[in-house]
Amino acid sequence: MHTYSPLWPEDRTDWLPPSLASFTFRSADDIGAYAALDALNTWYTYPHIWHLTDKGQFNCCSKGSSLDSVRRFAEHPEYLLECRWTDVEPECPDNWVILEPRHPWRADHYEVTEDDSCAFVELRDRLLQYEISLLDVVIFDQEFHWWSLHELTSGTTEWR
Repeated sequence: MHTYSPLWPEDRTDWLPPSLASFTFRSADDIGAYAALDALNTWYTYPHIWHLTDKGQFNCCSKGSSLDSVRRFAEHPEYLLECRWTDVEPECPDNWVILEPRHPWRADHYEVTEDDSCAFVELRDRLLQYEISLLDVVIFDQEFHWWSLHELTSGTTEWR
């Protein structure tokens, strides 16, 4: 588990989230650093699936539902593939990272457990059939903690 300190202003009336285009994502640490700047990360109730270029640049993304989690995606990877069934410009890259927010109102899925790590490994393997490289699932809770499932299964936050 890692912790970040929010760097956004308390009064967000005129605040704009940081531009994803100005970041390079090579590891879960980069995702954690970005989360410290983006107050929306704790607000979202659904996962975002970021599609990154080979250089680690954000290219496009898709969204899950408030019911989705790494565990649900492992059971139904087709939920992630819907974005591939339409033509997208620019072309959608094959390096994916899932950012999964967790909220206490969903008590059965709030804590990060071994089940999450197992689901990550299963989902990563299943997505390889579609030539998609699932780099990581980064889980955020409401106390500004984050977990890299890649780190929990490999020992490192680095993706390559």
